[in-house]
Amino acid sequence: MIKRTLSIILFGGILFCLSCKTEIKQEQETAKAKIKFTDKLQYDFLEVQDTIKMAYLDMGHISDPLVILLHGEPNSSFVYRNIAPFIVEQGFRVIIPDLIGFGYSDKPKNPDEITYENHTKWLNNFIERLELKDINLFAHDWGGMISLRIIAEKPEKFKSVAISYSYLFEGTEKIPEGFLGFKKYAKTDSNFSAGDIMDWGSYKELSDSIKAKYDEPFKNTDFVAARRFPWLIPDNPEDKEAILNKKLNKSLKDFKNPFITIWGNNKDPMWIGKDSILQKHILGAKNQIHYTLESNHFIQEDKPEELVQILIGFFKKNNN
Repeated sequence: MIKRTLSIILFGGILFCLSCKTEIKQEQETAKAKIKFTDKLQYDFLEVQDTIKMAYLDMGHISDPLVILLHGEPNSSFVYRNIAPFIVEQGFRVIIPDLIGFGYSDKPKNPDEITYENHTKWLNNFIERLELKDINLFAHDWGGMISLRIIAEKPEKFKSVAISYSYLFEGTEKIPEGFLGFKKYAKTDSNFSAGDIMDWGSYKELSDSIKAKYDEPFKNTDFVAARRFPWLIPDNPEDKEAILNKKLNKSLKDFKNPFITIWGNNKDPMWIGKDSILQKHILGAKNQIHYTLESNHFIQEDKPEELVQILIGFFKKNNN
């Protein structure tokens, strides 16, 4: 009788402990889903090159299907503040890096360090050192222009891919006057502002407080990386980056896993038709639903709810 009583007490204690652990785990996951995107203390940091560290948010549970969200010019992980938590709530682990030179990642002071080659290396090292695989990717702007290279070289790491305003330029494309003006603005304007660019590239008018949050990570840095990015798009077929992109575009055509494009309807000459090229040439884009939203360039600001629904539906479909 005593043994039986002790066994019941012990078994009850074990169940209680397991229940506590489960509740703690759920609380931790809920807390991670409510991460404050403007709090540096909430970020993890990974060395992607000697003395250079990349900041990133890691939300959700490690055993859940993995989603990576990549930002572009001139923003950071902050652009996903209205998107990532809802994806986590649907049972995904979400990792959002700040590209080097942006957000809370290290910011090289020498502009010559901000190259297409280096950014590709840094993101590749990030993926390799965290041993990330079976990646469900959404990449926008430069986040896509960098990650498309990695997809072309290491397609086995990606389970599904959604791309927005990204393309591997080969140097033969016509660069419109508007973008040439943007390059000049980025290089020389003393009033350069990431917040202003985000506002100009959104149909929705951004508040001064939101624009300030986009500018804040660049404080005392003169926006070195953000000023450089527009100049990294190759505009000459003899450029080594153009030559590499041409080679990688041939490999990218053979990517078989689900691949979709999500564009806006803003008629930007720099990006008109680039989604159609990806849809036509990439094997995994065949027989997929592709999207054109009522949005300017920054879909994350203009249509966060629609983007969330598209990504959740796409990723769930490919992770059953």
